[in-house]
Amino acid sequence: MTNFTLAKHPAMRLSVGASTTCGERVTEIVGASARVVLIFDPALKPLGLVDPVVGSMTDAGHAVETFGDLTSDPKESSVDAATRLAHEMESNCIVGLGGGSALDTSKVVAVLAQTSEPCAAYRLGQAQLPFRTTALISIPTTAGTGSETTGTSIISEEGGTKNWFWGPPLKPDLALMDPRLIVGLPAYWTFFTGMDALVHSIESRTNRYRYAENDPLAERGIVEAITHLERAVNEPGNLEARTGMMLAAAYGGLAIGNTGCAVAHNIGHALGSIAGIPHGRAVSLALLSTLEWTIEGNRPAFDRVGQLLGGQGAGDIGTVLHGLADRCGQSLKMSAEEKELVEAQRLAADMVAPANISMLQATARDALPEDVDALARWTVAA
Repeated sequence: MTNFTLAKHPAMRLSVGASTTCGERVTEIVGASARVVLIFDPALKPLGLVDPVVGSMTDAGHAVETFGDLTSDPKESSVDAATRLAHEMESNCIVGLGGGSALDTSKVVAVLAQTSEPCAAYRLGQAQLPFRTTALISIPTTAGTGSETTGTSIISEEGGTKNWFWGPPLKPDLALMDPRLIVGLPAYWTFFTGMDALVHSIESRTNRYRYAENDPLAERGIVEAITHLERAVNEPGNLEARTGMMLAAAYGGLAIGNTGCAVAHNIGHALGSIAGIPHGRAVSLALLSTLEWTIEGNRPAFDRVGQLLGGQGAGDIGTVLHGLADRCGQSLKMSAEEKELVEAQRLAADMVAPANISMLQATARDALPEDVDALARWTVAA
């Protein structure tokens, strides 16, 4: 008999226009006359993507306050400010609208609404998250992080150090996915958020915590991404491709919720902290620079990934992904400017820092101290 646990999934609704039904969804989850705090990416406001969501909730009879004081790497101070708004309003529902930053923030706020403790009290699991009684809805406007389906958030200290927050209370009640919201995403961000989703599924399928019952989620994420990413980049108005990428992100999120990530995210988080390299690009660079070393930890699993990507096995993964990048007008090699910002010695130190070490330990192959140094050098030299 095989013992396993598959974490609870949030409810998922995907359709064109789904975001404009947010008011109905709030009523279903909370009831009439809810008190909602909408946390949104400020870049969405001039694009006209915030008001329709607010309107759907006010039309349904709910009171809504909005919070958009966010940066691309959300800070603990922003989380605490949004939490104060939730407390003042006595909110019973938090809605996140945006990419990973807005969704990660909204998830932590929904949990902190139950306590007077600041965000910093829960860094890296140093205190158990309180049971969440405030409803939580996530509406993604990128297709990459999968935050709409995970029980994790990444929030930065004021100095820039990124910390993980995790636990079942962070998992949304509903992921409300509307492919129309990502049609305007520029090619660069479409590609690298899509690569983030793909790397999630690849790492879930191959790391030391993978197991057969979770593999279908990771494999679905890989297939959706490799099938739809190129068209999503080169045909930005293609709703079928955008829908496929939303599925890739959601399934990647579900998969890592059961297994976690691995060395590509270990290095990717360090690259983000050190040099501000966008997350999807950082994990893509890290995956490819460490691939030859990592494959030896679980070659059969990587062979399966290579086949799902359309190749013969593990040896084709790099070729397939570089070819995909070329066809999308992007590069999966570190630029000269990025290399100037990253020193291999500092990168190696960040790889074993408390905020990142768990992902290195989840990697299919054990990393000795000399391996960590080598992986850092390869990443910078790639």
